[in-house]
Amino acid sequence: MSIHNEIKAIILRALPSLTEEIREHVITSLERSGVESIEDLVYVQQEDLKDVLPIIQQRKLLEAFKLETTKVTLDLQILPDESTDTSMSSLSSPQPCTSSSSSSSQASTPCTLSKASQSPNISSKWYENFEIPWDKMPVEVQSAIANSKRPAPDKRRQMIRILADEIRKCENNPTRNECLIIFRNIVKHFPNSFADMTPSGVIIGSGCTSLLCQLKTRIENMNRAGTKNRLRTSKVPGQLHQRPSDSYGCTQFNPELSPEETYETLEQKRQQLETIYRQEGIRSGVKGEVINLMKTTFCLQRRHINQAPSPSIEDMRIQWPYLFTQRGIFIHFELLTDINVLRVLDLSIKECGQGIRKYLQTKSKNKDVQSIVTQDEDGELTLIQLLMAYFDEGIEGLILRADICLFTFT
Repeated sequence: MSIHNEIKAIILRALPSLTEEIREHVITSLERSGVESIEDLVYVQQEDLKDVLPIIQQRKLLEAFKLETTKVTLDLQILPDESTDTSMSSLSSPQPCTSSSSSSSQASTPCTLSKASQSPNISSKWYENFEIPWDKMPVEVQSAIANSKRPAPDKRRQMIRILADEIRKCENNPTRNECLIIFRNIVKHFPNSFADMTPSGVIIGSGCTSLLCQLKTRIENMNRAGTKNRLRTSKVPGQLHQRPSDSYGCTQFNPELSPEETYETLEQKRQQLETIYRQEGIRSGVKGEVINLMKTTFCLQRRHINQAPSPSIEDMRIQWPYLFTQRGIFIHFELLTDINVLRVLDLSIKECGQGIRKYLQTKSKNKDVQSIVTQDEDGELTLIQLLMAYFDEGIEGLILRADICLFTFT
């Protein structure tokens, strides 16, 4: 494969929504900068892409370049298939080999997964230098990797437990993004053993969602015995890497009052929201004044929700009418978890939408699903309709249909 096509493949994986024109522009810019091989991508900096991509896409692409230029080696002992009668003792210790970063297939010879030395221009972070302890993994997992097969579920869970123990030696509560970088590296070199894929062999999304969920669940369970606030800190003492995780993944489950506010002033603002609702109704939920008041009174909202005994939904609806609007609940959720629902949904649809649609199109026999598929329409709404049909959910519960009438005045 030419360097042009290799770079194009990397960009497609990192930025699938990029147009062909911009993609070619990026490749041309990289070639003009002197990129002659995949290994040269490690020297690309954000300034080299500032004229062709927005800043977030620049960072995503640089992260992809960093992963692609990370060399990986394996030191595993090839074990015979279970169907063979070869004795374990008759195996000789094979020589280690190196798997190049551009190869997407699994190595058929044994190897040790470890990070190559980092360029001095790249900042060193624990997850970038993390070494997978393959020597501690179950023999069955090592054999499955060597034979390009999937490990048994119980052995895979054992592998996750070992990984969780090793990762917590570096970071007690790693973020999903940090774990994602580790698993992308594993899936990249051993897709047949670990990638999430359809029966036809098509990789779903990033290919490592199931591994990521298993690991995060394991770490969260291990951390339950700890303190309520489990800070995610950087390796530099005193620097906060991310907000503390209070409870159930929330960053502000029980927030503190801001210095300039008291519960009395917040109650006055809550009453102000009630007054606006009585005078202008639910449609005022999109007004800037209402949005600002909802953000300001978030602390009081959480206090009411967390009180014991818990208030009824009807009581909350009376006290906080705008909390039951789309804008209001999205604001509350983002302040509670640091997650923008619409942005995450949009990214998830872009990453997994085509895979879900293709799966439902080929595997589902549901009549409603097939009816939507035959319409041959793409888009977020169509994907949501497909999922609701697949799970036998009524579309009326989520989507409101309205007749639009046009009047002609004479």
